[in-house]
Amino acid sequence: MKANTRIFKGLIYLSLLITIIIILVGCGAGKTMVLKPSETKMHVSTVDAFEGDSTVNIPEEAKSVFREKLNKLLYKSEGFQKGNELKIRYRFIQYNPGSQFTRYMWGGLGNMGEGTLTIEAKYLDTNDKEIATIQSEGKIGSGVFGGSFNYAIEKCAKEIAEYTKQNFK
Repeated sequence: MKANTRIFKGLIYLSLLITIIIILVGCGAGKTMVLKPSETKMHVSTVDAFEGDSTVNIPEEAKSVFREKLNKLLYKSEGFQKGNELKIRYRFIQYNPGSQFTRYMWGGLGNMGEGTLTIEAKYLDTNDKEIATIQSEGKIGSGVFGGSFNYAIEKCAKEIAEYTKQNFK
């Protein structure tokens, strides 16, 4: 009988631990929408990513987080070098940080307090001719203390870096 009690208590502790882990991990998502696919396959080793004219106001801190994450992903993780064989002109086209407090209070139920960010990235050749255009979206719905909006920003950067690698590496 004592063995059954220990197993039952162990299952309760395991369930509690899994629940805590789910609550602590930021719950978010990223997706990419291809607006204009590349018509020809192009392989490059150098990339230059820079901000264009954004259609929404976004805090400098958020811009900085995005720029740093994108550069890290492109130049360290994906193996591109800094250069101009391929240019990525990105702009922020939608920004809603949501409410971190609401995300915390509702614990990710539904989309209460959800924050979203959408970035358009245009891929240009050395003559500034548009090769491809995508939109990257990042969302944050919950997480530790309501989840940081940086998670949504990082998802956008990751989506753009992955698209670049898949289509131009």
